[in-house]
Amino acid sequence: MTHLRLGLLGPMQVTLNQRPIVTFPYEKVRALLAYLATEPNYPHHRERLAALLWAEQGESKARSNLRKALSTLRHMLEDRAAPSPLFLTTRNTIQFNPVGDYSLDVTIFTRLIDRYLHHSQPASELCPTSVFGLERAVALYRGPFLEQIHLPSSEAFETWMLLKHQRLHELVSNAYIKLVAYYEHQQDYQKAQQHVQRQLQFEPWNEAAHRCLIRILAQQGRRTEALQQYDRCCKLLEQELATEPEPATIGLWEAIRSDEYKTKVCQSLSKVN
Repeated sequence: MTHLRLGLLGPMQVTLNQRPIVTFPYEKVRALLAYLATEPNYPHHRERLAALLWAEQGESKARSNLRKALSTLRHMLEDRAAPSPLFLTTRNTIQFNPVGDYSLDVTIFTRLIDRYLHHSQPASELCPTSVFGLERAVALYRGPFLEQIHLPSSEAFETWMLLKHQRLHELVSNAYIKLVAYYEHQQDYQKAQQHVQRQLQFEPWNEAAHRCLIRILAQQGRRTEALQQYDRCCKLLEQELATEPEPATIGLWEAIRSDEYKTKVCQSLSKVN
């Protein structure tokens, strides 16, 4: 039986029976697969799919392009002879088979987040199972949703992709905040540092994450590195946002510079920035 693995968190990855599919004939074939796989719970009208990806063309031409793209996908994914096809089609609709033999990182990621990320639960009260689940989730997040796919001529698709990206990014950011707070509370500063540094790879403008990293470095007695991180934060805020650090960040920097910085930083541990 054909098994398909799809990775859409970051640059798109497609694996068929453990064989990577690297090359697609053109970008809209890749985009059609990503859209249908991400929205598998209901049939999509062909008119809407054609308008989603080929809005700049007439209806007849757009429908023709959709048929060609779907045919290309079915050939690439060896779907025509599959006992349980990946694509369920009628004259008017196309649906990605929700019980087909495939796995999608977006689905696994969101299920883990929904199960283990409870905003009302203090990070200090996370159980090991929840921590493990959240760490599995953030490990799946290789980068922004459908990174490197750009279809400027398909405004509707770009809008859909942006909304998905924003929602998934919000989820992973909240998961990192919870994990960092948990490990900081456990005084496992190495794990806390790893997670906040990973978070900053995705959101280098996040001043609260910079502040958290500064504090974690100071907690480990790495005063010089903490002050250097503050300098990096200031430069990035100036370059990217043309702004200065918030009073909380400046106050933390001043505390670390002083002889009493360890005491003052310890007092800030109970605050989740």
